[in-house]
Amino acid sequence: MRMSMFRLELEGPVARVVIDRGEKRNAIPIGQWSALEKTVNEAAASDARLVIITSADPMSFCAGADLSEMPGLIDDVKKRHIFRGAMTSALARIRAVNKPTLAIVEGGCFGAGVSLAMACDMRIAGPKSTYAITPARFGISYPQPDLARLAELVGPGQAARLLFTATFIDAEEAHRIGLVEMVCGQAATGCDIIDSIAGNAPYSLYALKATLAGRFGVDKRFDDAFASADFQEGWKAFRSGRKPDFAG
Repeated sequence: MRMSMFRLELEGPVARVVIDRGEKRNAIPIGQWSALEKTVNEAAASDARLVIITSADPMSFCAGADLSEMPGLIDDVKKRHIFRGAMTSALARIRAVNKPTLAIVEGGCFGAGVSLAMACDMRIAGPKSTYAITPARFGISYPQPDLARLAELVGPGQAARLLFTATFIDAEEAHRIGLVEMVCGQAATGCDIIDSIAGNAPYSLYALKATLAGRFGVDKRFDDAFASADFQEGWKAFRSGRKPDFAG
């Protein structure tokens, strides 16, 4: 197997974490969760203002955990802990990124793939994307942080429906219940939302995300913003009727 099924693509203010294991529908083996976390760390440390998680295969965003490894967990208690710990750590790292994160979902998004998308701030769905959370079909459960995030997004009742029935839903239904924020005809481009986010002030993006997350020090961030170079540029642009040019 290749060293990593994830790669980082940097393009101006945008960092893309690309899932690239199309031959296995982008299912993530246990050993690859740490590679995902490493790639996300690199994206977070870059000069990008927006981090996108997407797939190289338009037919599959992520099929979830690699099911071929599941039988190995029957008798290996240590491996179970390693699996849960690596997956939980990678998803927690995505949630902790200090800049906006966006999942662009095309094709199938199942199981832990839904967790991966939910770890981002926003989700953009391709019109042919499909979603399912299917632990009940295999006699297993789902990590508590992911269940909490699911209930936060769609509400307890819809979360129960998805989990208890293990049913598949399409992009429109995912949008209706709040699992995704937008359905876009050209999901790979993210409609106009990528340019809209990436063109805004870095200071504002990071401060607003910290405030939404309820992190400490957000009052000081609000006060300090007025002394920032971003505010000076934004105000000058507003007064002169031009588009601001934020340096990053």
